[in-house]
Amino acid sequence: MNQRAYYPLFADLTGRRCVVIGGGVVAQRKVTALLRCRAHVMVVSPEATARLARYARAGEIVHHARRFRPADLRGAWLVYAATDDPQTNGLVFRTATRRRIFTNVVDQPQRCSFIAPAIARRGEVVIAVSTGGRSPTLAKTLRREVQRLIGGDYAAMLRLLGSLRAVAKRRLPLYDDRKRYFARLVQGRVFDLVRRGRRGAARREALRMLENGR
Repeated sequence: MNQRAYYPLFADLTGRRCVVIGGGVVAQRKVTALLRCRAHVMVVSPEATARLARYARAGEIVHHARRFRPADLRGAWLVYAATDDPQTNGLVFRTATRRRIFTNVVDQPQRCSFIAPAIARRGEVVIAVSTGGRSPTLAKTLRREVQRLIGGDYAAMLRLLGSLRAVAKRRLPLYDDRKRYFARLVQGRVFDLVRRGRRGAARREALRMLENGR
């Protein structure tokens, strides 16, 4: 596996077995991000933060309170090595590389086969920002800038567009017609109504345009 050849965006990891080696604050951030993506998470660390302990008590993660063993990666799709022990991190990296598992050794880009981007979320709108692993701090700064630009109206507009997909397919069977219709919604008055908080009026206008589009 070529290093840093893959860039999973973590939109949905449902059913994926992900392992985090380490129980500190950095590991906690990785676990929290994985849980948001509905991954099955196992943490291996003799110690764990209070939040990780709460996750374990609630059954949201599995926590093995011991040191890492190579067998811990059996069946894993992805692994983070987030300990302060170079020997442990090195063993995780070598084991995962042999088994062709997506691997990220925190703060060691040369030991990463994937780079986790900084994620900006507004409902189901997900925007990933990556600096190729060269500066996570800059990626986080850019994420905050994007988050400020992308307001909740984008999530509301996405919900409206999603609710119209089925009816648009029935009434506009040709793909090009649907493409033009949705472009008009996003670029015109309908999105303006959503931005002004008039979501009922936006839906009525979208349906009127759909009827006229037939």
